[in-house]
Amino acid sequence: MNFKELSEASGIKYETVRNYVKVLIEEGLIDEVNEDVIQIVKKMPDYTSKGFTVVEAAHRAVVLEDTHTSVTEELTELQDKIASLQEENQRLERELGEEKATVAELKERLESFESNTENSSAIAVYKEDVKTAADALKTA
Repeated sequence: MNFKELSEASGIKYETVRNYVKVLIEEGLIDEVNEDVIQIVKKMPDYTSKGFTVVEAAHRAVVLEDTHTSVTEELTELQDKIASLQEENQRLERELGEEKATVAELKERLESFESNTENSSAIAVYKEDVKTAADALKTA
């Protein structure tokens, strides 16, 4: 990106943009003119109109842009983490629902078994009688 393109993109006069970029480079705040510099250059007139020097305005605009970028990146990371946790929460809720259904089914079976204990006892006794009768036939 050249000064003319930066001037057009930022809406600031060519000479002013050239001066701002010169200061930004001399201060070591940027290495080259690229898309990121547009936002920095746009903020500098606000600071100079408040009485800051161009050097002070450059530093404030860069710090503000870095802070904004850092906050934006952190916000994106947090949003991704929230989405991941929400997906995990939904998965765990499904698993919990399945486990609750299994427990309810087992309780139902247990209650059914307990209500039929008399029949179960008779089956156990009958089984023993059959076993004894079978053993008696084997020896006969």
